[in-house]
Amino acid sequence: MPGNVSDITVAPELTAEIAGCHVVADAGYDSDPYREILRGNNNIPVIPGRKNRVTPMVYDQKIYALRRRIEQIFGVIKENRRLTVRYEKSDIAFLAFVAIALIKSYL
Repeated sequence: MPGNVSDITVAPELTAEIAGCHVVADAGYDSDPYREILRGNNNIPVIPGRKNRVTPMVYDQKIYALRRRIEQIFGVIKENRRLTVRYEKSDIAFLAFVAIALIKSYL
């Protein structure tokens, strides 16, 4: 996929096997067809509407606020260059370094 393609074009493929949960995404994933695909899989879309929408979208703002915490955790992990570049080839070694990075940030 080229770098200038919007993420919404592949979002249905990425969430095709997800069923029965809240799908939290940012306003870049705001599209009526994508919301219908999510509802068709018995999911609840938690996606704010874009600012140029005529009618504002209703979504669970408390669940959406938790998204910030998840992004902060990824930010903490990415502060470690070894994890960002992923020098470790085995999954076990990589997850061990993720655990070390999270412990380091907690301390």
